[in-house]
Amino acid sequence: MDEEIFVTTEYERRTLRKNRIIVVSGDIDSGTAHEFLEDIHVLLHEESKDPITIVIASPGGEAFSGFAMVRAVRLAQNSGIKVIGSVHGYACSMAFFLLQSCDERIMGKLDVLMAHGITTGFTGDMKNIESETKLLTYWHREWADLVANRCVGDYTEPGFWFEVFRDNTPQWYTAEECIEMGVVDKVDDSDYKN
Repeated sequence: MDEEIFVTTEYERRTLRKNRIIVVSGDIDSGTAHEFLEDIHVLLHEESKDPITIVIASPGGEAFSGFAMVRAVRLAQNSGIKVIGSVHGYACSMAFFLLQSCDERIMGKLDVLMAHGITTGFTGDMKNIESETKLLTYWHREWADLVANRCVGDYTEPGFWFEVFRDNTPQWYTAEECIEMGVVDKVDDSDYKN
């Protein structure tokens, strides 16, 4: 059976934008980042300061593309716009970081988050490897600070998150764990009530 691929058309994206919704689904790559940046900048040029909701259903993806998306979120926030991240299913890897950059972070009762370190394919000589190691260490420290500053209890220490991000072992978190840790602000279980 062929795998179905769903693509949001430009008309659908415009309709979502009118409601101040941006959907991030599938892999985060340069194409995803391009559309995300377009959507954010279109919304920033409107007069409305109503919140923007980012619906996230993503396994994550490329670090550079994700960083561009996080910067766009910060641009909206610095313009006085609240950004809400709403997980639908899962927010993993770079999508986890995108969620952490939002003002309000919501997930469903059965949704999951996953964090792990940024990985790279080292190539080249020792200087290349040293340069990439320096960059990865910098990124891991920055992300550890970002996440720790949003957490509660034992999870407010950047050192805890730095150790999580030092390797590529997936760390899966349930909605209950996410609330306990402070990596989300709210669990919406309304979809699961009769």
